[in-house]
Amino acid sequence: MYGGSLKKNKKNFLIIGGGGNLGSYIIKYKKKFNLSYPPKNKLNILKIKTILGNINKDINVIINCSGFARVRACEENPKKAFEINATGVNNLVKAISISEKKFNTKILLIHISTDAVYESIHGNYREIDKCRPQNIYGKSKLMGEKYVKKLKNYLIIRTRFFSKEKIKYKDAAIDIYTSMIEVKKLVNKIFILSLSNFTGIINIGGQRKSDYQILRKYKKLKKTTWREISKKSNVFIAQDSSLNTERYKKLFAKK
Repeated sequence: MYGGSLKKNKKNFLIIGGGGNLGSYIIKYKKKFNLSYPPKNKLNILKIKTILGNINKDINVIINCSGFARVRACEENPKKAFEINATGVNNLVKAISISEKKFNTKILLIHISTDAVYESIHGNYREIDKCRPQNIYGKSKLMGEKYVKKLKNYLIIRTRFFSKEKIKYKDAAIDIYTSMIEVKKLVNKIFILSLSNFTGIINIGGQRKSDYQILRKYKKLKKTTWREISKKSNVFIAQDSSLNTERYKKLFAKK
C-alpha cells in the first residue's frame, strides 16, 4: 500500500490532453516521472493514426485527460460532446489494443471520468451504484467508460476537481454538495494509483461539502443557493454529486 508519497519510478507515461487544466498540472511532475505529452496537433484522439504514432514499445501508462467538459457547451453541441468524450476514447482503446499486439507489451490506460455519470441527486455514490447521468456531458463520459472497459488493463477515475488559482465564480451555493478535490491533490493520487496494481473503477475526491464551503478557502465569494442557480440555468444543476471514496481509502490508507 502507498501512504501518499511519490517516488521516482521507471514507468514511461504518455499524457493525452496535456494542454488542459488537469493535464498541464500532471506535466509539472516531469522531473519525477518519465512523461511524454505531445500537443494536440501531434496527437488528436479523433485521429487514430496520430495516437498510434505516439505509442512506442516503452510506453507503460497512458493517462487520458482529454475531454469536452463544459456542461452547457455539451448540451448545446451534443455531437461534439460524444465525438470527443466517446468516439475519441474508442479510438484510443483501439490504438492501445493494436500497440499491445505490435510491441508484445502491456499498457495501463488511466481514464479520467466524472462524478456526472451518477444521478447527482442524493450523493454518497459508490463505484458499484447504477449510473444515471442527467446531462449530455455525463452521458457522453459514461459511453467513453464503456469503451475503456473493452481493455483488460484499465483504471477509470471518477472525480471532480478545481484549481485554486482559477476560481472564476463570484458566488457559490451553500446547498450544492460535491466531493471536489484541488487539482494538486488529485494528481498526487493519480500517480499513487499508477504505481499500484489496482485496476477497475475508483472514486477520487475530498470530503462532502457545499461548493461554498470548499471554495471560500481560496477566494472571497458571495453565498447563493441551488434554487437561485437553477432559476438562471437552462441545464440540469446537480444538487448532491458527492462521492463515496472508501475504496481508495481502504486501498491506500497509511499504515
